[in-house]
Amino acid sequence: EQHHHEPLTRSFRLFAISCSASTLGLMTFGVISFAFVESGLVAAAWAPVVYAGAMAVEAVAALGTGWIYDRAGARVLYPLPFLVAAVPALAFAQRLGPVLLGVALWGLAYGVQDSTVKALVADLVPQRSLATAYGVFAAAQGGAALVGGALAGALYADHLGLLVAVVGVLQLVSLATLVPAVRHRDRFGT
Repeated sequence: EQHHHEPLTRSFRLFAISCSASTLGLMTFGVISFAFVESGLVAAAWAPVVYAGAMAVEAVAALGTGWIYDRAGARVLYPLPFLVAAVPALAFAQRLGPVLLGVALWGLAYGVQDSTVKALVADLVPQRSLATAYGVFAAAQGGAALVGGALAGALYADHLGLLVAVVGVLQLVSLATLVPAVRHRDRFGT
């Protein structure tokens, strides 16, 4: 059986850009935990417990936003750039409360990124291009995660303000490309 290749849709490409920008800004937990342990806010032995808490938030976020997506559609993804934008200012703070709030927001954003965003991929491309779309999407997110982790690691200690600004700009790009991708999907029902 021969398969015909269909090009990936414009809305998919916009969405891939959006999620890549979002992923670029959502640094890895390794960078976050290094910062809170190095600053003395959390003992190294407690870092896995904090991570477990973030993963609990991730699980609830994935379930909740998936449920909402099935009922209300892709607009459930609109808060994602705002969540990501808030993480560095909180997670790299010098007080435990904001750090833990930043970790919780990181878990929330990670849960949406790791699950619900993939539902929209399936809605944006023809069925016979779905495997290609998932591969392209995963490659884009993986590359963005690599660059984002390196960026956060390079900037957090001496240039936290710049890191917060860069993440903010990236999330504006994310939102600016997410909205038309979702609108196209909602209008045409693809």
